Amino acid sequence: MFEELEEERNSELSQNVTKLLNVTADDRRYIFKHNNISPKGLQDIILSIEEWYEKQPHLPKGQLSRQMIVQHLILKAFKIEEVKDKIDNWMSAKHKMPEILMNRDPFSPTIDKYLRFGFYITMPKKTPLNHRLSFFRVKEPFEYDVLEVVKLCYMIVEYRILNDAAQGEQWIFDLANVTFHNSVQMTPTLLSKIVYYIRFCFGAKIKGLHFVNVPTFVAPIINILKKLMKPKVAKRIYLYQKFEELYELFPKNILPVEYGGYERSCDEITDDWVATLQSDAWRKYFAEQDKVISDESKRTHFLSSDDFFGCNGSFRKLEVD
Repeated sequence: MFEELEEERNSELSQNVTKLLNVTADDRRYIFKHNNISPKGLQDIILSIEEWYEKQPHLPKGQLSRQMIVQHLILKAFKIEEVKDKIDNWMSAKHKMPEILMNRDPFSPTIDKYLRFGFYITMPKKTPLNHRLSFFRVKEPFEYDVLEVVKLCYMIVEYRILNDAAQGEQWIFDLANVTFHNSVQMTPTLLSKIVYYIRFCFGAKIKGLHFVNVPTFVAPIINILKKLMKPKVAKRIYLYQKFEELYELFPKNILPVEYGGYERSCDEITDDWVATLQSDAWRKYFAEQDKVISDESKRTHFLSSDDFFGCNGSFRKLEVD
């Protein structure tokens, strides 16, 4: 079964995966073994999820790849009901945030510019605990549209959902060049959408959110994030005075040269992401995904994430200190 799954993988959507994420079939086999998942067991789990999916009248038929099922299983430690939940939320999310999850042409002037700027850097090597390390950075003062930056980050995450084999997330935010105008665009509503996607759609295990060079005007944003997150995740938010403090947490061989590491530079890694996301296969994929959306008029049950919203289905309002 493991070999069959690798053969079924869409090679065009997995292009450059070794260079971008350093992931091989052996990484997935190790995770299966670590979770005591046999080839027959994996086959049974996949078939059960496919059967469940086809019985849901609101979900778009023929749009669930085994590649996505396997990646969600890895992210959720093979908890079948949680995987079903994430798939359902994934398919319905475009109704809640179309401005972020639709019209994602990697060659549009804004996306092309932001992609080449390198806001979001996913490091190729994982931590010793098999966590994926990612950077958000503004390498020089720059007035940008935060909503479009979030859209771009989710495009990169979507590649990862189909191809990664990490079991946790470590995110570093270098805010040295963030301006006040940049920060005021991070409204409570936008922050709610970001947290919703990470928690209910991506479903990654957040192991650490590390903020470095934090301007005073960003503190209220971090406080809102803490209110939106589960308490155990909110406790994993850390602030640092200087980047060198992070050397105790992450080996230098996985850090980019700009941050005192031995990995390739952020700009070199960015070039690889540009080439991948602007390939014919991924441009076609993003265009087609605009049609892959749930029909909420046919839904027969509530989403587990509904309590994240107000009674009218909009993102809930927060009491901000």
